[in-house]
Amino acid sequence: MLKSYRLENGNLLECGGSSDVALLQKAQWIDLCAATPDEKKIVEGALKIDVSPVNDYEPFQVSSHFSVSPQQLTMTGLLLTLRDDDDPHLLKVTFIRARDVLVTISDGDPIGLAALIQECEGSFSRGSGSDDILAGIFDMIVDHTDNILDKVGHDLDRINTMVFQHHASAKRRMLLQASPRRRNRQLERVLSDLGPSREILVKLRRSVLSFKRTIAFLREQDMPKAFLAKLDTFERDLRSIAEAETDLSSTAGFLLDGVVGYIGLLQNKVMNVLTLVGVILTPPVLVASVYGMNFRHMPELDWTYGYPFALGLMAVATVALYLFVRVRGL
Repeated sequence: MLKSYRLENGNLLECGGSSDVALLQKAQWIDLCAATPDEKKIVEGALKIDVSPVNDYEPFQVSSHFSVSPQQLTMTGLLLTLRDDDDPHLLKVTFIRARDVLVTISDGDPIGLAALIQECEGSFSRGSGSDDILAGIFDMIVDHTDNILDKVGHDLDRINTMVFQHHASAKRRMLLQASPRRRNRQLERVLSDLGPSREILVKLRRSVLSFKRTIAFLREQDMPKAFLAKLDTFERDLRSIAEAETDLSSTAGFLLDGVVGYIGLLQNKVMNVLTLVGVILTPPVLVASVYGMNFRHMPELDWTYGYPFALGLMAVATVALYLFVRVRGL
């Protein structure tokens, strides 16, 4: 999809006939979202630039993110997006800063930057240019990321309530304590919910890192002072986002430790019950095994009260051991 925009009186307007070379040359922002090879060739021919990526994007290789030529600056960043099923996806976005135009290229997603375009309205003045559009896009990326952080924060608050039950009623807590199976199912759901939240935070960290590198790259170039001032604001916003991500990551890790701790407590309770049952049943089993021996000469075999004596001995030994366990607090 090829769309072009221009600024008129501080308003961002979409140009009609996006494949028209004359209109493309007058545009101040061209957005290529999942564009076809023909659409890319049209833009390359109209602007005399190269819209192909620097090379295959390597997350930890800075040289694969940026390139400089007399005609253009090429920068690649990772934008975190959430699809309809809340599946986090890192969208690779290439920014090309030519002489009087900004070109953005996003592949692998049918939406691209379209969700941010409407939010850019009202962000420009009469003298705004392509650099102001780039700064506006950076601002929209910050707002978009803040919304994702808010969602993760609400999800972690909900998970925190499920794990520790400190907001639940006393009756609710008693029901969970009385039903280990129900508590286990709840903790399983918590673990299932923590996974996606943690994935979002990890990918958000990679996104923030990519745009921090973009800022560092732009500072090395000959950029207008007004644009550099806006980069300072963007950098401060990214720093705040990184701090919030670190805090939420710590919260997610704490919740995971809490879930593991509760699972360990439940397992200990089950093992305690099984151990106590085994210990309490040991005396009657011992008595039964003794009187179950097949020896010819056993004093109690011909005794009239031998059977009730054995049962009584089992009962007394069991009760005595149970009371001993209770007194010791085991």
